[in-house]
Amino acid sequence: MKSNYRFHFALLCVALLAGCASGPRLSQEQIFAQYPQIASLDKGLKDAAAQGADMLAPEGYGAAKARLDEAIAELRADREGAALAAASAGGELLVKVNQDADASRDILMEVLDARERAHDAGADDLYAESMADMDNDLRKAAGLVERGRLEDVKQRRPRLLAGYEQLELAALKEGTVDAARAAIARAKENGAPKLAAKTYKAAEEEMSLALSILDADRTQTEKANVHARRARWLAERSSAITELIKDFDRREYSREDVVLWYQDQLSEINVPIGGELPFDERNRDVVLGMRQSIEDLVKQRDATAAARSRYEQELSLTAEQRNAIDKVQSMFTPAEANVFQQRNNVLIAAHGFRFPPGGSELETQNFVLLNKIIQAIRTFPESRINVSGHTDSTGSAAINQTLSELRAGNVARFLTEVGGIAAERISVNGYGKERPVASNETAEGRAANRRVEILIINK
Repeated sequence: MKSNYRFHFALLCVALLAGCASGPRLSQEQIFAQYPQIASLDKGLKDAAAQGADMLAPEGYGAAKARLDEAIAELRADREGAALAAASAGGELLVKVNQDADASRDILMEVLDARERAHDAGADDLYAESMADMDNDLRKAAGLVERGRLEDVKQRRPRLLAGYEQLELAALKEGTVDAARAAIARAKENGAPKLAAKTYKAAEEEMSLALSILDADRTQTEKANVHARRARWLAERSSAITELIKDFDRREYSREDVVLWYQDQLSEINVPIGGELPFDERNRDVVLGMRQSIEDLVKQRDATAAARSRYEQELSLTAEQRNAIDKVQSMFTPAEANVFQQRNNVLIAAHGFRFPPGGSELETQNFVLLNKIIQAIRTFPESRINVSGHTDSTGSAAINQTLSELRAGNVARFLTEVGGIAAERISVNGYGKERPVASNETAEGRAANRRVEILIINK
C-alpha cells in the first residue's frame, strides 16, 4: 500500500515539475511577432492563396502549409531550431508553389476564365456540388502541372472547359435571383445581420426590389436581375465584412489596432507607387494624396498607351498588306531592283534601267522592268506614288540634276500612259548626284547610284 502511495506521489511531483518547467503557451500572434521568418511564411502563403495558388499548385501549397504548422508546433514545444528549419523549408517550397501556379495559369488560362464566368453567373450558389466537383478536377489537373505532366493536362483541358461552360449556361438560365437569395442566406448564417448590419440590410432591400418587380411583371427579368445582382454583391460584401470583424475580435484588436491595420493596408497598396505615406496628417489628406498619385500614374499610362498606339498604327501592317509587300519583293531580280519596306510604304530602288549616255529616253529593253513596276503599284490601288531620279557623280551638278528630273519624268509618264495609273497619284523629283547609295569611286557603285526610285506611299 505504501509502495503504491509513494509511486503516485512521485508521478504527481513529476507532473508538477513539468508544469512549472514549461513556460506559457505562445499564441500564434506572439509567434509571428517574435519570429519574422515564420510570419513571412504565413504572409507568403496567404498572398499565394489570394492569387489562387492553393488551387493552381495544390500539392506544393499543402506541403508549404504543413511546414508552417510544423514550425508553430515546434515552437510551442520549445524547439526553436526545428521550428526555424521548418519555416525555411516552407519558404523554399513556396517559391516553387508560385512558379507552378504561374505555369498552371498559362496552360489553364481558358479554363480559369470559364470558371470565373461560371462564378459570376452564380453557379457557386445554384450548383455548389457540381462546382466543387469541377474545382476538384481542376486541382487534380494543376497537380499534374506540378509533376511536369503537361500533355496529360492538355488532354484534360477540353473537359474542364466544357464543364465550367455548362455550369455557366445553366446558371444563366436559372437566373440571378436564386443566387442572390442564397448569398443573403449565407451572409445571415455567418452573422452579417449583427456584425455588418448596414450592408446586409442594403442587400435585403435590393432583393426586395427584385422580387417586387417580378411580382408585378414576370417578363421584367432583366430589370429584376439588375437588383438581384446588386443584392448578391452586397450580401457577399457583408459576409466579407463579417469575417474581417471576426478576425479583429479573435485578435482582440483595440480601436487603435484597427486603425493601424487600416494604415498598413494603405501602405501595402502604396508599395508600387513608392515613398512613405504621411500618416502624421489627417486621414482625408492621406487618401487624397494617394488618389492624386494614382491619377498621375493613370495619366502617364494613358499618355504612354496613346503614344504606343500611334507608333504601332504607323508600323502595323494588316495580313493583306504584308502579303502584298512580300509579293512585290518577289517580283524583281537583284539585277533589276532592291525592294525595301519603310513602315507601311514600299521603296523600289530600280538600278536596272538602261538609258543612253547623257540621255533620258526609255529604251525598249527597260519595258520588262517598267511592267513589273506597274504590277507592283497595282498591288496597292489606294497608294500615292513618288518617282525620283538619281545619277552618279560623273559630270556637272547642273547636268546631273536635269538628267535625273528628265529620267524620273519619263518613267512617270510611262506609268500613266502605258500603265493607266492616274497622273494625280504620281509626283516626280530629281536629286541628281545628291543621294548616292554606294561609292562613286567604283564602276559598281556608280551603276547603283544611277537609278530611279519608285516610292509606293500607303495610307
